[in-house]
Amino acid sequence: MRERHVGALNVIWDNAPAHRGEAVREFLRTPGLDLQLVNLPGYSPDFNGDEAIWGWAREEATGNLCLGTRAAVQDMVGNFLASLASRKEEVKRRCRTVLQSRAEALLRDSQSHSQHPANAHPTLVLI
Repeated sequence: MRERHVGALNVIWDNAPAHRGEAVREFLRTPGLDLQLVNLPGYSPDFNGDEAIWGWAREEATGNLCLGTRAAVQDMVGNFLASLASRKEEVKRRCRTVLQSRAEALLRDSQSHSQHPANAHPTLVLI
């Protein structure tokens, strides 16, 4: 990421155990990275678009049903997931997260206080 983007980076960190490993800690000690780390709470489903998809799948594909077999569940959920390709606007609307709203606000705020040219903006990274 650093090779492709010069200047400050805002890194939104989801607290996954892999992100706390020694290799990551060693990388973060690198001089001149110019990173601002934004840590998410330990459990934050409202920041995760995947949670919206699984809630939607329960609502539409498996809710209030006794499917009886693992294969039936896999079939229903598989069909639901396949249908999402033709429902892109609904996916965007349903999966809009608190995190996205905050990231967009951060970007707007940084642009309004920025000395960057009009065609440049800080990069947000979700790890």
